[in-house]
Amino acid sequence: MFWKLALILVVGSVTCTLCVAQSPSPAKLEVTAGFGAGVVSPNQSIELFLNRKLDADEHLAIMVGTTDVSSLFTLEKLKLRYDASVWPLPRGDSLLVVYLTSATDWVELGRFILRVSDTETAQAERFGNVSGDDEPIASPHSPFRFDVRSGPSIFDEDLATDSDAEPAQQAATAQTARKRRRVNFLPTVTLSLTTQPAQSTFPDPQPNRATFTDLNIQASLKNESTLGFLTTQSSFDVAGSTFQQAALRFGTLGNTAPNVDLASYQIHFEAGRVKFDLGHFSYGTERHLVNNFSSRGIKVTVPFLKYFDLSAVAMNGTQLVGYSNFFGLDKRRHRLFSGTLGIELFPKRPGALRVEVGMLNAYFQPISGVNRGVITDTQRSRGISFRIIASDKTGRLHFESGFARSFFASPNDVTLSQGLTLVPLPGLSRNAHYVDASYQFLRGFGLSKTKKANLIVSFREENVAPLFRSLAAPTQADKVQYEVSATGSINEINAQFGHSNFHDNLRNIPSILRTLNGTTHASLAAPAASLLNLAENPTWLPRLAYSFDRVHAFGAAIPVNGGFELAPDAIPDLIGTSQTFGADWLVHNVTVGYSVNRSYQDNRQIGRQRSDQDVLVNTGRVGFPVNPKLRLNFDVSEESSANIETGRIDRTFRVGPGFSWQLSRHMGIVANLANTISGDVANTSHGRNTEFDAAWTYTFQHGEEGLRKYTGQFFLRYANHYSRLIDRLLFNESLRKNQTITANFAITFF
Repeated sequence: MFWKLALILVVGSVTCTLCVAQSPSPAKLEVTAGFGAGVVSPNQSIELFLNRKLDADEHLAIMVGTTDVSSLFTLEKLKLRYDASVWPLPRGDSLLVVYLTSATDWVELGRFILRVSDTETAQAERFGNVSGDDEPIASPHSPFRFDVRSGPSIFDEDLATDSDAEPAQQAATAQTARKRRRVNFLPTVTLSLTTQPAQSTFPDPQPNRATFTDLNIQASLKNESTLGFLTTQSSFDVAGSTFQQAALRFGTLGNTAPNVDLASYQIHFEAGRVKFDLGHFSYGTERHLVNNFSSRGIKVTVPFLKYFDLSAVAMNGTQLVGYSNFFGLDKRRHRLFSGTLGIELFPKRPGALRVEVGMLNAYFQPISGVNRGVITDTQRSRGISFRIIASDKTGRLHFESGFARSFFASPNDVTLSQGLTLVPLPGLSRNAHYVDASYQFLRGFGLSKTKKANLIVSFREENVAPLFRSLAAPTQADKVQYEVSATGSINEINAQFGHSNFHDNLRNIPSILRTLNGTTHASLAAPAASLLNLAENPTWLPRLAYSFDRVHAFGAAIPVNGGFELAPDAIPDLIGTSQTFGADWLVHNVTVGYSVNRSYQDNRQIGRQRSDQDVLVNTGRVGFPVNPKLRLNFDVSEESSANIETGRIDRTFRVGPGFSWQLSRHMGIVANLANTISGDVANTSHGRNTEFDAAWTYTFQHGEEGLRKYTGQFFLRYANHYSRLIDRLLFNESLRKNQTITANFAITFF
């Protein structure tokens, strides 16, 4: 165990001390991403950082996929900030590329993978974000940075000049080489003491850990360094707890799991254009073969001959934590091997026409991973994929298509057969393909002097054969799906429309039910003043939003000899609609909002035509600032749910007041109360649920940077939960009460 911990420290130390200096103003323009390799939300304002100011004749072009978003970035000193309120980031994985433009050529400064999820609280998690700080370590704003000046090195590729070069040119090159040497180092240690000194539960029994006190630690060692043509980045994260069941590997090792363990690590090398990654990372852009597979392993990326780039990985079959199996490749038959050959047919304009060929060879044993239980069988997967990406010069057209052929098999597993003779499952090879295409018909089209219009139309098609499976991509087999969508805007008026169709049983097997699904979505959001074509926006006019969704799921026909002849009511036929209208006002810092939602489930199954459900929900909310430090909030909602078949009508009423009070710069109080009353119109049931929680927080900070900097937080929280349910038909009554007091003290060094 100790030699492995020593190996981790040695590797981390070597990667952070490869070089010692860089001038703060390198001649070559460089760009780094503030969102790192993590996941961001669609409405998050991402940031890019420059290493120096732009000259008067230098201009940047920024592309997300095939869309030019340069106008949505605002330059503040060395920071480029994206305005996501104008155009939310596209969900999924996109390629963000930054170019330095001129009248004759575009020079690529950097390309980054932008991962966007639906989670609004998603945060970037790599070198660019530590403890919620959005600024990358490589930026000039780094809280802990070493800069040591030195002379040129034999490793500086910029010193390799011809013997016939002018002395002035050689001197300038040497000066540039000296500027290309730096090291940034950021250690972080967070110690937290979590305690629950008091807790009561009615009725008994009390929970196993009614009261407790735990000490937790989180530590990270991150650095970025450059020595001529060699650049390294590394990140080592360690987590631990005195509570044994909170140990990282408790699920796999039980009580023998170490209390302090390696949570994750990543080491990244760049030698010229060759890139090398070791540790935890995600790999794969082939949708059906290898798609963002995450584990521990090794990756190498090599561009060559101007038009080509090759990446290859070897990864563990499941997610790993801990210092054992450090490289992730200890188990011979529990690995994934994959590679991708990329061909840029027009290298001066990346993405104009790119072809990718990928391969996969995976062999997984039924071994538990840190984030999932034991898989049921030994599994093997092999496959090949092709992917084409194309776009036009204007960035209006984007086309992407992919094809994958995968072989999947379940070899004999002695842990399942137990010496018995089992019928083997045959290995099968199946195909899958998809097409994504979009075109921006209007981009900043002038309808008048003040009105600009935008319109994007997209088409998607996906076909996955029955029994298709790949171990490195979560794919639903046996389906065909088509989708058409349009997104448009006129200034602040935004509209969306989309329709998709889905069906399964592609082999048309008579005894298997074939289901068809149709989904339609439409939405409109705009200030009321814009809809009324007013030049100014009065404060009493709200911002409006409306959305409509319709889903129709039904069986195509009664299967032959499938057992449905005796139960035709088991064949689904359901139409669901949902409509939401909302209005929000902002009047002198007072926020007022109202929304109403109605959803209707129309069941058309044979024999169950009246099994319908009608739900109506009204919600209101108010936020009122008493003063700059004290803010009150209040929300109320009412829900009515009617079952057409039984005639039962259930109603729920909820009221929730609360406040936040910043007592001082370091101290604040937050409290919220929620009281919910439910029951039916016939008064056969009645329920009440009350939740109250209040928290007092105190934060402090000492020092500005380096080893003398530390921050801390202390909070004390009280929570009270009361619930009572009465069922007068079954003569049943339940009552539960729970109160807890918890406290936490955390201090972060560096």
